[in-house]
Amino acid sequence: MRFFLKPCLGLILACAPAGISPARAVEAVYQVTQTGIAVVEITAQFEARPDGYWMRSVSRAIGIGRLFAPHEIRSEVEGAWRAEGVAPQRFQAEGNWRGDARRTVMLYREGMPQALELQPPEGATNEPVPLPARRGAIDGLSAFALMSRTVAQTGRCDLTGPIFDGRRRLDWSSRTIGSVRVTHAGKEIESLQCGLESRLVAGVRHGDDPARATQPRPATAWLATVDHRLPPIPIRVEFPSTIFGTMRMELQRLR
Repeated sequence: MRFFLKPCLGLILACAPAGISPARAVEAVYQVTQTGIAVVEITAQFEARPDGYWMRSVSRAIGIGRLFAPHEIRSEVEGAWRAEGVAPQRFQAEGNWRGDARRTVMLYREGMPQALELQPPEGATNEPVPLPARRGAIDGLSAFALMSRTVAQTGRCDLTGPIFDGRRRLDWSSRTIGSVRVTHAGKEIESLQCGLESRLVAGVRHGDDPARATQPRPATAWLATVDHRLPPIPIRVEFPSTIFGTMRMELQRLR
């Protein structure tokens, strides 16, 4: 679940200062609801270039979400396309989660994510992730970019891979369910339905039950082309809540 929201998420500056948006970036605004009640708003910016990609997301609690999980997290990544997928170069995430300040900055060298900054420090909130488990892992925003590009190129979303966010290492996968027409912005459009799954394999938070924390987290996403400047992007993601009911992330508007 967290992959898609921090993302869905849920998803970059190696040589430029963080906070500068490329001129051609497109902004998408998503709303996350739980049993129909708005709890999170996510603003995401995308730019795909022939040689690479740039993405930024801001996730913040709204409405009653501020009572149960107050947060505002800003994430940014820049990377290059490779024949075998994506190669993130720099990932940064910062903000607050339930009143605690967080900051992560990672560079990638020969397939190994390297943490330049980590607040709180490694091991303070989660069990440390062994170095061998980090090799080849990408961040959640880069996984989003890879899925979107794969759908654009192949019309399918069959992918697997490791994700590392500086504290947690997850296995994630997506599989093609099929084409389906859905209603978006008052119109019926063609979309690709994909089954998603993530599973925590290392970096369990202190105090959590490891058996429960490492259970697979399923989700379903619908991707569609809604703007000529963008490849197919999720217009809806649904996943079971860890508390009760179903959560839905839905595209509200582009600008």
